[in-house]
Amino acid sequence: MLSDLSYLTYFFLTGFAGSGRVSVVKVKEIGTKIRDARKKSGLTLEQLARKVGISPITLQRIETGKNSPSVIVLDEIASALNRPLFSFLRNTGKPLVHIKCKDQQVVSSRSLKSIIVGPRRMIADNIVVIQGELEKGKSIDPHTNPGIEWVYITEGTCEFTLNGESHIQEAGDSASYDARIEHSVTALKKMKYFAVIVEDRE
Repeated sequence: MLSDLSYLTYFFLTGFAGSGRVSVVKVKEIGTKIRDARKKSGLTLEQLARKVGISPITLQRIETGKNSPSVIVLDEIASALNRPLFSFLRNTGKPLVHIKCKDQQVVSSRSLKSIIVGPRRMIADNIVVIQGELEKGKSIDPHTNPGIEWVYITEGTCEFTLNGESHIQEAGDSASYDARIEHSVTALKKMKYFAVIVEDRE
């Protein structure tokens, strides 16, 4: 279990969850992009495999399109090569990153429960999408995050405070704000929401 603020920070540190596989029209093109990026980075097949934690044979099969990498492995490759995951998926026909419901990562604290439905690097390196719940009467203490956040309330009511100014938000309401400004949330009724967190890399 994470503390409330550790839980919030976690979204900026987490990567992909689950073991879903990448399904694309042209898997071989992904392998070619990985091989080209590896060579451009000056890494041998063995060196990249070691960084990713897979065997050189497995990496060789991925690069030649004989194996379709799992989301986790593709994310590790992207991280090792310092590239966004979608740099390997663009222009490959109809790319699909599919994480099954059972594989989505759940992060919980004493009063919060959230499912990471869009992990970092699924859309971009600095974007995380979450589906969350906050119990009635529970609060997220004043805090800041390095970026911008967008929240859509799907159920319940909350009091949202930004820089000392309070706003009542109900089901169907949405808000976008600079998360670098101190903010907090109190659930007046049990609330459910979707949030998009865009980390500031500057």
